[in-house]
Amino acid sequence: MNASSLRRVAALMLLAFACLPGHGLAAAGDVAAGRQRAQPCLVCHGAQGQSQMPGVPHLAGNGDQFLQWQMVFFRSGRRQNTAMNALAEPLSDADIRNLGAYFASLPPAAASVLTAADPAKVARGRAITEQRHCAACHTDTFTGAAAAPRLARQRPEYLAKALTDYRSGTRPSIGLAAMTEAAAGLDDTDIESVTQFLATLP
Repeated sequence: MNASSLRRVAALMLLAFACLPGHGLAAAGDVAAGRQRAQPCLVCHGAQGQSQMPGVPHLAGNGDQFLQWQMVFFRSGRRQNTAMNALAEPLSDADIRNLGAYFASLPPAAASVLTAADPAKVARGRAITEQRHCAACHTDTFTGAAAAPRLARQRPEYLAKALTDYRSGTRPSIGLAAMTEAAAGLDDTDIESVTQFLATLP
């Protein structure tokens, strides 16, 4: 593992510690309370947290630390999205813990939304993720850990926008600019290849 990857892992470990009970937001959430609070979210993110709407991510199966951080970013305005900023602004810390617990409890998407994948792009995407040590934070199965999101079977158009925003610096990266660094230098073809690889993972 290179120095860049080690820095990313160290940053995530620090965030995991910060989210332990008594050290930040991520005390245990109440799944039932989160289910009730999540009703407005399901309009876009799907009845089971599995989005049917292009450009809107699946939330189901993500770790609750990742989900909590994103809601905090939206609530504070650090991450910009008109709809999400408005929805997150009134959330209390307890709401955020409960929503994180609820969506983390849901089963992840079982099938890719891609109707067809280009085998050459999938292979190129796999090679890029290996070169950039993406598994160091997102795990070997790309199912996520701590504050790193699940990428396997995520909607590809959402992943493409996320990588494009990290590349341009318009989306904040958790930790030591881990995703800004990981996305730097990727061209649009690289990003499409990565998203096809991740969207078709088992």
